[in-house]
Amino acid sequence: MRDMLSYLAAALPSPTGPQARLLALQCALRADGFGLLLFPPGLLRGMHLNGEGMWWHELEQSHWLRRPPAPSGHGASVQLLDTTLLSRGPGRRSRARAADWALRTARTPALRGQGPSLQLTAVVLAAHTSAGAVHATADADQVARSCGLTDDQLVTALKQLTTVGALSSWTLDATMDDLAWQTSQALDRVSARQNTQARGEPRPHRNEMS
Repeated sequence: MRDMLSYLAAALPSPTGPQARLLALQCALRADGFGLLLFPPGLLRGMHLNGEGMWWHELEQSHWLRRPPAPSGHGASVQLLDTTLLSRGPGRRSRARAADWALRTARTPALRGQGPSLQLTAVVLAAHTSAGAVHATADADQVARSCGLTDDQLVTALKQLTTVGALSSWTLDATMDDLAWQTSQALDRVSARQNTQARGEPRPHRNEMS
């Protein structure tokens, strides 16, 4: 997941918005070996997307994907255009688990009703948090690039994630550009469980998660 987020941070133009980045993440993880996928209508509704949203156009204008015609009522047909992506990463099953993890993490109770910027930031932070851990560190600039945010926007997002209860605390060492954070219990329980599945690891027993 971290590698995919780093790839998207480099592949997508910096102005690409968070909703488009969340969509690109799902496309990259769900595509087959030929870069093809069909988004079912239910998944699009769950992500609050529609067929003509500006986020699709953002990705098309960056020449990262195109949308061939799809059968009526069958969702959205997508063809990824980046050949670099097609040679990367684990197999489809692992990628599908990672896609499900990202979707569920973005929809944890603490993030419901929040905008895509907070959801994407939470996904990026969760991806940099080891399964079962609540404390994590990462390069702040890399986190900001993965989220498509400026440094100031990242700080704002961190404050908002703390306010809504997704993070318990965070610190930023501006000199070293080190970001450290502690996830809240609500986000940690969902993220740890989903991150474990996304990596193909056995699920922890209930008493290990209590």
